[in-house]
Amino acid sequence: MIDYLQNTGKHALLKFKVPHLRLGLVAVSLLTTSVAIQAETPVSSPSRPNILLIMADDLGYSDLSAFGSEINTPNIDALAEQGRILTNFHTAAVCSPTRASLMTGVDHHLAGIGNMGEVVGLNIIQNKPINAPWGKSNTYDFDNIPEGYRGHLSEKTASMPELLSDAGYHTYMVGKWHLAYDIKAPDQDNKIWYRINRQALPFARGFERSFTLINGGGSHFAPSTPPTPLDITMYAEDDRVFSAKMLPKDFYSTEFYTNKLMGYIDASHGDGKPFFAYAAYTAPHWPLQAPQADIDAQKGRYDEGYEAIREKRIARMKSLGLMTTVDHVANESVGPKHWNALSSEEKSIETKSMEIYAAMVSNLDRHIGRLVSHLKDIGEYDNTLIVFMSDNGAEGASAYLPNIPNTAVDNSLENMGKPGSAVAYGPRWAEVSAAPFRLFKGFTGAEGGTSSPLIIKLPGQQESRPMSSARMQVTDILPTFLDAAGVNMPGDRYKGKSIYTPTGASFLSALQQPDAIDQVHSDDTVLADELMGASYLVRGKWKLSQQAPLGNSPVFTKDVPFALYDISKDRGETKDLSAQYPKVLAEMKAAFGEYIRQNHVVEHAASYNGR
Repeated sequence: MIDYLQNTGKHALLKFKVPHLRLGLVAVSLLTTSVAIQAETPVSSPSRPNILLIMADDLGYSDLSAFGSEINTPNIDALAEQGRILTNFHTAAVCSPTRASLMTGVDHHLAGIGNMGEVVGLNIIQNKPINAPWGKSNTYDFDNIPEGYRGHLSEKTASMPELLSDAGYHTYMVGKWHLAYDIKAPDQDNKIWYRINRQALPFARGFERSFTLINGGGSHFAPSTPPTPLDITMYAEDDRVFSAKMLPKDFYSTEFYTNKLMGYIDASHGDGKPFFAYAAYTAPHWPLQAPQADIDAQKGRYDEGYEAIREKRIARMKSLGLMTTVDHVANESVGPKHWNALSSEEKSIETKSMEIYAAMVSNLDRHIGRLVSHLKDIGEYDNTLIVFMSDNGAEGASAYLPNIPNTAVDNSLENMGKPGSAVAYGPRWAEVSAAPFRLFKGFTGAEGGTSSPLIIKLPGQQESRPMSSARMQVTDILPTFLDAAGVNMPGDRYKGKSIYTPTGASFLSALQQPDAIDQVHSDDTVLADELMGASYLVRGKWKLSQQAPLGNSPVFTKDVPFALYDISKDRGETKDLSAQYPKVLAEMKAAFGEYIRQNHVVEHAASYNGR
């Protein structure tokens, strides 16, 4: 029975004390080489906490009811009620770069994912000036791809599960990995431009047990008949690689991953060792699919359209104290049409798309509730550090559907959300999910691309602590987890090999204080990122942004001006101050040039502006 159907409709956040304050592509051939990895397992102290890391895929900043949404997420809200909401947490603007930095604590360009591997290969294949420096006639072909862009987690890193396993933790993972490609030229046996790198799969990078989607995206149900292009994906359970057609017939991603993870935890429960569990859910990433009962429960909720829902979310965010650094919300981006310009047929499709998306989020919340309840049932909840986050901003692009023989898609209104469908919800609903920020996934220079909801409950914590707008980065998660586990941060060597030294900062001590967290990084700390020609650099209250607007035509990076924002007041990025503060602009641009050099960034001819 669906839990929220019994909900009285009361907003869970009324109990809060308001503070004063190119993606998953087609899969590759099945690989069969078996590799065994033996992890060090010293005896651990029973006082050390378990760690549960929960990641949603493409969830927008305002998609939780704890962050202002109309979508009912009582189980995630409950973590906030016993934990702390962090309102200024940043990831990379797309999935695999975020995951690389999360697992290693280093910039994703050094961690092996300077760009999504699929996109690197596609740029080489296309071989056009706009793809430069990728392509045989440009700079980099398949035989000389730079080290940081080869599509898999770099061997010059120490991963989070490796470090925790060495320290005596059980390590478990379910869900999306997206860190194990080799970018190779297509040949007679492999028609696509990437292969699976087995030595970069979770089992080879420190996870004791794992069940993962290898690709960047795929259907949430078992393959339909005929399959869609998004059914042609690959999975791995430990060292066994297999195609999606081998999934159980009743597979639904969120439920299946939850069951698997609970099974992994139970298998070794009681042996005195703590666990690190990584639940990398694939919801609500497209294709938008959910059990029919979850979809039906959302019927009619989005009939008012984009603008009305966005304004209501922003009003709730203000009432919850989430807007302390947003004097003005971002202007509309805007997608193809305003709501009142749509035909009745278009409105039906758009409404149904958002109903399915909301169903996926509600379903995700319910299964997270099952996972948390299970920890309580086995007596592990009170000794578990729990973190909830998204991997990037909301996805405004359409579902990627390559032309694969013998596949078909049924996106009729009646079939939307069911097996055999493959829809996304588009830029206007993504703009709602990103509220109150500018743009969404992929747009590195905009807050909506990199701002993620972050909720953390410490072991033993029973009541909420004041939310914080202190700036935090995805690279800060690894040092925080190691700090909680009593594990030293690695330097520049690990198990006899040179590695990139993690650069993040632990914020465990800040989380432990009862008051609001004012700051994690000092005002002179440089925080920056680049992806596909779009970029930002933050130092103190200033943000340098180079970001092309949403558009259909390619934009050259050299033609995109740098903007300067005071994000202590204007996270909506509504007022460019570059002309008013030319000295600050020059200093920030010089710092960005140094970031490019230190992290071996390959600069792109084109700046990402959507697809």
